[in-house]
Amino acid sequence: MDADRETLEAELRALEERSRKVRDELSAVAIEAKSNDGLIELTVGGHGRLHALTLDPRVKRLDVEELAGRLVEMTNDALDLLQHETAARMREAFPEFTAESPFGDQEGP
Repeated sequence: MDADRETLEAELRALEERSRKVRDELSAVAIEAKSNDGLIELTVGGHGRLHALTLDPRVKRLDVEELAGRLVEMTNDALDLLQHETAARMREAFPEFTAESPFGDQEGP
């Protein structure tokens, strides 16, 4: 019985260490997006927050609605890429867990 408990405790410690490693890796992830015309650049980080936004002065030529729409689209595209990256890293770190990702990502390893 003690051997089973020790084995379980060792497995839990290993799982905790893998979880900590993945969390640290994901916190360092940064997804960068740049518009085709180079007017807008943005970076989202591993926790889904916008870290940087750079607007070329030429964006003044865009009307407000177009600029807003492009910012929303680019941010959402970057967040989608971040979600896929997160899901891929989770599958890599925890291949024994085959449940659907929290992001609805249906792709397998």
